[in-house]
Amino acid sequence: MQNEVDGDFGHGWAQLNEEGLGTGPYRIVEFEPEQQLVLERYDDYWGGWEGNHFDRVIFRVISENETRRQLIEQGEVDIVDNLTPEANEALAANPDLVIDRSYSAEVDYLILTEAGPLATPEARQAMCWAFPYDEVIEGVFKGYGKRAIGGVSELVAGFDPESFQYTTDLDKARELLAAAEVAEGTELVLTMETGYEDVKAAVQLFQENLAQIGINLSIQEVDLSTFTGIMFGEMEAEERPNMMPWFWWPDYNDAYNHLYPQIACDQWGPAGTNGGYYCNERVQELFEAVRDEPDPAKYQAALSEIQQIISRDDPPAIYYMQRQWTTVLRNDIEGFVFNPINIGTFNFYTMSRKESA
Repeated sequence: MQNEVDGDFGHGWAQLNEEGLGTGPYRIVEFEPEQQLVLERYDDYWGGWEGNHFDRVIFRVISENETRRQLIEQGEVDIVDNLTPEANEALAANPDLVIDRSYSAEVDYLILTEAGPLATPEARQAMCWAFPYDEVIEGVFKGYGKRAIGGVSELVAGFDPESFQYTTDLDKARELLAAAEVAEGTELVLTMETGYEDVKAAVQLFQENLAQIGINLSIQEVDLSTFTGIMFGEMEAEERPNMMPWFWWPDYNDAYNHLYPQIACDQWGPAGTNGGYYCNERVQELFEAVRDEPDPAKYQAALSEIQQIISRDDPPAIYYMQRQWTTVLRNDIEGFVFNPINIGTFNFYTMSRKESA
């Protein structure tokens, strides 16, 4: 509180000051934004330090995929995660490394903005029929993922396995575009963050499919700051891109928590992650009806209906993949357990390096 400014409870200070911050087994001793974070063991940690533990943990921020791959190969780092499928395939034969492949609560999708050419459910259904699911999963992601069944991951409580699943059918897509009165030659804009080469390859395949049914997809790459400004900005739906690649997982293991920020009518712009300004009255009614529902059967029934609506009748997005998260570790690292909710996090206190014989 001695560092509070304008009622922020010291939040601004804590972002840039280490000075022993931390309430667990480690404390921050060095922090350079966008460079690295250094943790050291806190000797008075209530859990104690019996057994084999790391005394010091260094996080390095390295955005280049190839550089991270080289560092793990050369033994200069112990752990990297979320490398490209090509990098993982190249590392798989290295006896000094172990690759953990685990599914998470994440679903990857393309947000469809409910405005302009995609204002109608029929137009958005057409986009779902036009997407090249198998080509993307097998060709681009090399099998490091599987088809999404609606907007919720199979691992999440409340997931409905009966949710509708689109296939690639350009004839159906063409028919629905005609029904929605979307003219041949219409241009759609997809805006994505630069640096995601796998996603770029996926949307380029989608671009080719759309061209076959008379739709021109323009792909625009922007930096993180610009993309975030669009995603969480206050621009009107008509001013937003027609599509944006996105991915999401819940804060805790619950389908309601997963879906609400993405598709609720009050989660537009800065309020949540409803970047396409989707709003379905029945979905909103179900959200409000079961927000505090104690009956598990009623709660599941509402979640199932929501999943059916967004996967078939009135899609807010193209839900195309449950990604397989990969973690590459040096083979002397023990105690790693993948966290399917808090993806990319590590309990370093339970991890250690094998002691030499």
